[in-house]
Amino acid sequence: MRSKYELKTQKELQAQGFKTDYKIRPRINPRGYNVDYFNILAYKDGELKLIAVKGHENVPGELRRGIEEFKVTKVVKEIWVYRKNGTVKREVLA
Repeated sequence: MRSKYELKTQKELQAQGFKTDYKIRPRINPRGYNVDYFNILAYKDGELKLIAVKGHENVPGELRRGIEEFKVTKVVKEIWVYRKNGTVKREVLA
């Protein structure tokens, strides 16, 4: 279930003309589950925003450091299609 803060953020971005998508996370992380930092993606005019939405004023230091250390040097756009015969078609888009 998405938080009211995630919904509010998504609506605000859409009002600004961004196309948005979101990630649903489990309430309790299973063992071995790697939690990422961002739960909303927003795109407009060649700009891609990766947004971490939190519902309280205090952002944990570990999260803040993780996001600050997160470096993007290349963006790759791909589509993966899993076929009925068990193969995977991977297409890299320009």
